[in-house]
Amino acid sequence: MRVESHTCSYWLILACAFVGAATFAFFAITLIVQAVSGHGSHAGNILRVGLGFVSLFLGIFFVAVGTLYVISFDEADGNEFR
Repeated sequence: MRVESHTCSYWLILACAFVGAATFAFFAITLIVQAVSGHGSHAGNILRVGLGFVSLFLGIFFVAVGTLYVISFDEADGNEFR
């Protein structure tokens, strides 16, 4: 018998993963635009670009983990535990 009481929380986790990814993408774009526009010193711009790429990959990681988390609870009808 499947427990249906927690299905809303699965979608909440997915929504939070996408919100986190959007936040990291915003930070990445902001840092890279600041570096391209020459907002600071040469070393500071290198740091901004590096942090921008790390932030971008963290956003992709959040989307991947959130999506895989929700997919892991989608069971086929023939594979249910009884």
